[in-house]
Amino acid sequence: MNKTAIDDSLQILSTDALSGLRTLPSKLVQVALTSPPFYLLRRYGTSIAWPDGWEGELGHEPHPNDFVRHLLEVFDEVWRVLRDDGCLWVNLADTFNNKQGKKGTTNAPNGSEGRFAAGGRGYAESLRKQPEFFKHYVAGVGHKSEMGVPFRFHLAMTDPEFRAFVGAREGPQWICRRTVIWAKSLVQLESQKAEGNAMPEPTLDRPSRNYEFVFLFSKQPLYYFDRTAIDVPSRSSYRTGDRTNSGSVWETRDESAMTADTDAIWRVNPEASPYRHVAMWPRALVRQMLLPTTRAGNFVLDPFAGSGTTGEVALELGRKAILIESSGLCQEALADRLQALNGSLSL
Repeated sequence: MNKTAIDDSLQILSTDALSGLRTLPSKLVQVALTSPPFYLLRRYGTSIAWPDGWEGELGHEPHPNDFVRHLLEVFDEVWRVLRDDGCLWVNLADTFNNKQGKKGTTNAPNGSEGRFAAGGRGYAESLRKQPEFFKHYVAGVGHKSEMGVPFRFHLAMTDPEFRAFVGAREGPQWICRRTVIWAKSLVQLESQKAEGNAMPEPTLDRPSRNYEFVFLFSKQPLYYFDRTAIDVPSRSSYRTGDRTNSGSVWETRDESAMTADTDAIWRVNPEASPYRHVAMWPRALVRQMLLPTTRAGNFVLDPFAGSGTTGEVALELGRKAILIESSGLCQEALADRLQALNGSLSL
């Protein structure tokens, strides 16, 4: 494992999430937020030996319950390093079961051409270089069915009986305080006009998938959460300064980096990735999670750091960041992205 530290504000651990977490002291972190690899979505080339004896890459287990069990191994360690008044945000989306399998890492029939319509030429070219691994089919789940991965994960994190059902060892019981819907596009049913830019899908026998889940977990019923940091001006009041709950549907509308209008703080705008690492969180999304759950100087942890969005936003907000990433491809993007804030990084 390589470790890069820039004064005391940024630490980057170049290793897998489980190994990196085990090196951290207990109750150090105020907030952990992350987007782990989605089940059967893409490969990063980072196989490890798991405590249950299976060896392979997270997200490519034989069954979604095996994937959930390995996520629990990771988040059990997150529980240990998290302060008692801290919380955890997890972004997770579902996967369809398919007998035919797919090429590449998209829903497009040929595995990449569908991305060109959205302007993702570099993205599609990078996908072509990845091996064809979408021949995996879960026999116990119906052909073309969603596998319910986010729901399995939610239950395993919060219900000890379901945790045992997926074969996990005894461990902590999280409290799910809210399931946020990250809507990447919305349709006005009356006018049939759409706003946003969710990735197009060619499938014609179901609605397109234009959202992902963001789960908010805590260790105990009482934890640090300052909702006033994200509340918005009240439209129903004539009194200046009145604010109202901003809700739990986060909307993506356009391609700008971030709106400056505080009334639209939940409109989480997409950001095209300039890196071959294809999945990149919008900075506004990370900012929305950190504002109510951290204070200046707090430690923020991302065990699947990817291209480093969490670290960038945390440093901009005056927080400290611990980033864990095993993929060499992602580490290059991470270093490039954060060097403007903390000088040159060498991973």
